[in-house]
Amino acid sequence: MSQTDVKEIDRNQLPLIYRLLLKIPGANFFGNCSSGIFWAVAVPVFLILEFFLTMILLLAFSFPMNIVVAATIPAVVLLMFASISLERFVNWWNLTIGEKSWNIDRTMPEYLDLLKKKKEEE
Repeated sequence: MSQTDVKEIDRNQLPLIYRLLLKIPGANFFGNCSSGIFWAVAVPVFLILEFFLTMILLLAFSFPMNIVVAATIPAVVLLMFASISLERFVNWWNLTIGEKSWNIDRTMPEYLDLLKKKKEEE
C-alpha cells in the first residue's frame, strides 16, 4: 500500500456490518462531556450488577434457557463496546489521515470576533 492509497474513512462507504455497528448507541447517549463519568462510574457499577444478575438468571431458569438468557446481557455489552471502539477508531483515523487545510484569512477574524464576544460577556 502506498501513501497515495491512504485516505479518510467515509462512513457511507463502509461495509454493511460496520454501518449497522455504528448505529448502535454507545456511551454517546450521555453526551459528549460525560464520557469519562460513563467509563469511570457507570461501566464498573453496571458490570458488577450484571455479574449478580447473571448468577440469578443461571439459577432461576432450567438448563437450555438459562444459558440463552444469561448470555444476552454480555452480548449487548459486547456490541456496545464494539460500536464505541469502531466510532473512536473512525474518528481517530479521519483526524490523523484526513487532509486539513487552514484558511487563516477566514479563521483569524472569526477567532477575534469570538474573543470580543467573550470579553463583552464578562
